[in-house]
Amino acid sequence: MNKILTTVWNKLRALFDRYPVIFVALVIYLYYLATSVDLFKHQSEKHSFFDYFFQFDSLFFLWLAAMTYIQLQKTRKVLLEKKDREREMEHLLERQQFSHQLIGDVTKFLQDNVNNPLAVISLTSQEIRKKFVKDSDIIQWLDRIEHSLNRIHNTIRDLQAYEANKLLDATSKTFGEQNKG
Repeated sequence: MNKILTTVWNKLRALFDRYPVIFVALVIYLYYLATSVDLFKHQSEKHSFFDYFFQFDSLFFLWLAAMTYIQLQKTRKVLLEKKDREREMEHLLERQQFSHQLIGDVTKFLQDNVNNPLAVISLTSQEIRKKFVKDSDIIQWLDRIEHSLNRIHNTIRDLQAYEANKLLDATSKTFGEQNKG
């Protein structure tokens, strides 16, 4: 039984959160019903204008309270949406930081474990080039080696540039969506 009441209460609360006008209308209607019943109970008595006014004067305050309640609900909804956007931004920032850290670690690994041997190969090929300047076959092989070294070096540089561009694109896209919303 308690579970059923909790379920009904949660559904009503969700309905009133989503449509606060229904809640306000229900409260005003119940107040109007109670005051009307009270007025009809005392129907045999003679009533003046002030009796009617004082019987229903709280209705105006209820309308004001209803307007205030609806405005508070709207403000609350805006604040919740803002919190959701902030939480989304935090998650995006965390993902970007993780991605940036990962790419940084990969490029550092590549620089340490690939660029250093590539530098040794490059220096060695230059020394060989100096010794065998006249041998065109060896120079041709050394050109191939240096071309491959440049391709590997450019790939590492492109990987770093790609991550930087990806980070900038994601950030500008997120801020662009936030400014539209």
